[in-house]
Amino acid sequence: MVAYLMLGAAWQIPFYSAVVTGLEQSGTPTENVALPAIDAPLAVSVSAAILMLLGLQWLTIVTIRTLVGGHTRTIPSEYYTRNIAPVLVNSLVGGLIYAVLMFVGSVLFVIPGIIAYVAFIFMIMYVAVEDKNFIAGFRNSWQLTRGHWLRLFGLFIVIVAGIGLISGMLTAITSLVVSALAGEAIGILLSGVVGLPFSLLILATLAEAFTQLQENEKKMVTS
Repeated sequence: MVAYLMLGAAWQIPFYSAVVTGLEQSGTPTENVALPAIDAPLAVSVSAAILMLLGLQWLTIVTIRTLVGGHTRTIPSEYYTRNIAPVLVNSLVGGLIYAVLMFVGSVLFVIPGIIAYVAFIFMIMYVAVEDKNFIAGFRNSWQLTRGHWLRLFGLFIVIVAGIGLISGMLTAITSLVVSALAGEAIGILLSGVVGLPFSLLILATLAEAFTQLQENEKKMVTS
């Protein structure tokens, strides 16, 4: 959690710096833009933001491996490095495709969007835990979730309505309070990391659901 908070806070600085620099280069006035940014070349800010984003994705992979592995006191050293380059690439590409599938399914029809959300939700688990490529991750997630779509959708409604609502409220309150006390830029910076601990809780919930479904599948195969 500490690593998430530190890297999440640090990532915002080059990201917002790139935004401000891009606005300045396009001729857009930035005097009234209160963002946590520093004066740096656009290429430097973009490169730093991408590297830190990769770092956050790497932390996500390590977290998933640890949660699914059931480790509560230590993190096995192999989780940090095992096939990390291809796993990072497949998780990012698969995540992008997953987002597109949900968007297209939701725009065209509501039901296909819901099915895409629950049927492919465990793609990242297969990529992170079993080092599969994203195509195999999608296929295995579809097979694992078949027959459980309604229950999984109910679980995700609870996650979105519960955890998401609390996270959103805390983010808004943090932004308002800190902005009033320390300035708008600091408020934006801190509000951007308030929701990160809740993302870990969501990952833990998904990891537990993934583990239970796999155990049920093994029992069915055995019986």
